[in-house]
Amino acid sequence: MASTSKAQSLDLDRILDERIDWRYKSFPEKPATTIRDVRKRGWNLLDGEFMFPTMVLKESALRHNVDEMAALCKRHEISLAPHGKTSMAPQLFQMQLDAGAWAVTAATMWQVRVWRAFGARRVILANELVEPASIRWVAGELQRDPQFDFYCLVDSVPEVRLLEGTLDGTGLERRIPVLLELGLAGGRTGCRTRSEAREVTRAVAASRHLSLAGVEGFEGIIGSPDLGADLVKVDGFLSEIRSLAVELDAAGLFAQVAEVIVTAGGSAFLDRVIADLATPWRLSRPVRTVLRSGCYLTHDAVHYKEVSPFGSRLADTAPLEEALEAWGAVLSLPEPGMALLGFGKRDVPHDLELPVPRLVKRQSVGPRPLKAGASITVMNDQHAYMKIPGGEELAVGDLVGCGVSHPCTAFDKWRLLPVVDDDYNVLDAVLTYF
Repeated sequence: MASTSKAQSLDLDRILDERIDWRYKSFPEKPATTIRDVRKRGWNLLDGEFMFPTMVLKESALRHNVDEMAALCKRHEISLAPHGKTSMAPQLFQMQLDAGAWAVTAATMWQVRVWRAFGARRVILANELVEPASIRWVAGELQRDPQFDFYCLVDSVPEVRLLEGTLDGTGLERRIPVLLELGLAGGRTGCRTRSEAREVTRAVAASRHLSLAGVEGFEGIIGSPDLGADLVKVDGFLSEIRSLAVELDAAGLFAQVAEVIVTAGGSAFLDRVIADLATPWRLSRPVRTVLRSGCYLTHDAVHYKEVSPFGSRLADTAPLEEALEAWGAVLSLPEPGMALLGFGKRDVPHDLELPVPRLVKRQSVGPRPLKAGASITVMNDQHAYMKIPGGEELAVGDLVGCGVSHPCTAFDKWRLLPVVDDDYNVLDAVLTYF
């Protein structure tokens, strides 16, 4: 069931009026400007006004990826709740809302508060809610704003009892819709067995403050060198989610909600979520299948490039494009075949794979591709060791542009990122909240 409602507008004025100054690395010192007026400055990233290192967002790739995902969801009549933790950037989430996103997903209560501060009307906390202060805050928000739509996960009877006990003292009259989380052996949160799941749902049914709204799982933690085996395991897990939803509906446990939410889907196996959970349902009420992919927005140069189903397992889609790019200056050429670049672990993601050198820019000469074989071999806090292939000529002061892997650990290193066109003209700046 895809949403057809008018796109929501977040309150972005406080971002657009933010003054760009010394707090934001890489941006020019002068002229003084706000984010709203960045386009008017006529900056070009590579023409000598920006300081380095910097991380950029490429507008054409962002637009392409947003459009591809929106079209996919529309074709399969599914809803999208992009995971906001990837970028924690309200400006980027507004792009996703404009393209039809149904909700935003959060991983922590701090993230929920950020999205609410900008007026997000529907938030899925894809995690368990157990701390009293957080429970009371949610209750207060629900009381303050009747249009606020909030979901969280439950996977144990003690959690249900904790929620009940804390909500007792809040005066909240609305029930909080919860999603039963199914987990994987050795994985993260979530019920491990069908019998555990039944116990949790019985506790929810007996509660005064909760209503069972659906079933949730996260298949993205499945990963091995054998993609074929992973797909079989993912299908088995999603089949269990579907079977559990059917069982709970037959037992009348969704009686207090107008529709059943069935949600899964990171950015690696969303094709299997579509195949296993977006096919017709025969429950007592409508089913809304919700994807929670986040990394599709920027994609990457290695990890998601290898596992994403766009342009491969999803035959009716085009490949996603890399929207993140890191640039650093050649600081030193201390040995033959080695360059030291001016970025490191504090600037670019390194938890999955190291950056991939792609381009070099020298003074007034436009960027050109590096020769094949260039690679980052080691990174310190602020330095990257680059292997220079034979026949490649670099000079101190050259700029090197790199693709990066794993967007979830890229955005949190930058409070403000320039948005550029394909010629590196600066069109905008995106503020993050980490």
